[in-house]
Order: sequence, then C-alpha cells, then structure tokens
Amino acid sequence: MNTTAKQPAPPGIGTGIYTMAEAARLIKAAPGSVRRWADGHRYAIAATDTVRVLPPVIDRTNSEPGLLTFYELIELCFVREFDRCGVKLSEIRAAAQKLRDEWSTVYPFALNRIKTDGCQLLLDAGAQYRQVATCQQVFAFADEFFKDIDVDADGLAEKWWPMGREHLVVLDRHRAFGAPIEVRTGVRTEILYKAFKAEKDIAAVADWYEVPAEAVRDAINFEETWLKAA
Repeated sequence: MNTTAKQPAPPGIGTGIYTMAEAARLIKAAPGSVRRWADGHRYAIAATDTVRVLPPVIDRTNSEPGLLTFYELIELCFVREFDRCGVKLSEIRAAAQKLRDEWSTVYPFALNRIKTDGCQLLLDAGAQYRQVATCQQVFAFADEFFKDIDVDADGLAEKWWPMGREHLVVLDRHRAFGAPIEVRTGVRTEILYKAFKAEKDIAAVADWYEVPAEAVRDAINFEETWLKAA
C-alpha cells in the first residue's frame, strides 16, 4: 500500500483535541511521561552550566503546545508500550523517524502497517533499530490494538473503540473533538455519566438523552472503570 504524507494539523475539528492530562488518562500513562514523549524535555547536567534538550518522540512540528491531536494520541499508545518494554526513548524516536521516511507519513505509529511490516522494516534497517524491532510484545499489542481501530483510505487511525467494538463508546476524530462519545448519538460519555450520578437511574438517563440503556451502562463503565484505571 502506498501511503501519502499527511501534514500535521493543529488540534481541533477533524483532528481531535486533548490536553496532556486527558491524553494520559485515555492511554493510561503518567501525565509527566506523556508531556515528555509529546513535547520533549530539558534538564541541567550536574556540576555544569549545560542544559540538555531532548526532542519529542512523536512529530509535533505544527501542533499546538500542550495539546494533542487524535493521531498523536494513538501514536502515544505505542510509545507507552515501547517504554513499558524498556526501550530507550532515543531508539523509539529514531525508529519512528525511519518509519516516517519509509512510509511518507508523519504518524507511523497511527498507521495500520505497523502491525504487518513495521517490525521487518526496522529489522532490515540495521543495529540502530534492532531493540525496537525485536520488541515482540509491542508488535503483538499492535495486532490486537488495531482490531479496535477504524482506519481511513490511507490506513491511518480514524476511530478508536477503547472498550472493544462490542461496546458503544468510541473516540472519533471527526466528532466531538475526538472525545469519548456514545457512538449512535454522539453524546459524550462524561455527560451520560454525570447525569447518572445525579439521577441514579439508568433508564431515566437513557430516556432523557434518547440513547439505549446499554449506552448509559457503557458510559458508566468507561468513566468509572476505564478512566479511573489510569
């Protein structure tokens, strides 16, 4: 599959918009880690006047400081997995750049090719990328992860079903700025959950917002179980 380059777009309509804290909850990672992966960080070298600046792991060329797009959110899921496996950020950063160049996309970890030929491409690229390529746990994660991802014509992630497709919660970059919503009506799960907390009645909330009772239950489960697990 030939992949056309997609240029970074500021967070907003059609791209999603997430704060660092929101992204951290959604991908179940520490807020400080998300900021470091997305915006880079700097630190002083002890006993010197030198400050070392480390760039972001993902491409943030034209993105707004402190905010993330849907594509960037998906990419951070993969950075999180590599980090959990103990892969150095410098090696993840180098591998991501290699994939960007080879696939002509700004968002290689949001492209479904990562689960099919990403590992082999990095293996063939030489020793610099070997620790990333041999991290089979991450590529196994990619295979499972993309079962709950809808992609566009370019193979880039477009919707994420975080609880699985059997549930009614989705993150769609084209709707509600990418916030978690009830898939049929677009009502945010946060709104359904807050209404339930106030009413204590699933049927009443379902009737009020004209959604299935199942959607209210999924919203409650998402807000209480999925997000609080972060």
